Amino acid sequence: MTNASHPFGDEEYMTVTLTTTPHDATVPIDPDDWAEGGMPRQSYASPWSVASPKHAAIVRRQGRLRESFVRTVIEEMETYLESPVETP
Repeated sequence: MTNASHPFGDEEYMTVTLTTTPHDATVPIDPDDWAEGGMPRQSYASPWSVASPKHAAIVRRQGRLRESFVRTVIEEMETYLESPVETP
């Protein structure tokens, strides 16, 4: 989910990788998590695998996930991030 603060929001997206391979840390995508579209097989979001592809690189849109699912993925993603330690 990209918000208005994304500096190139009309040219790029913020994404995480979707995979059909379950891993311990992936977030399973249930059919009800899709607001529109979907995947033909059970799929999972990989919150540690973030990318910012250009609009022109998008070949086919899979659909749109519900905000509640996106928030869950963001919460998981935050577990991989650490604020920098400020030094005086």
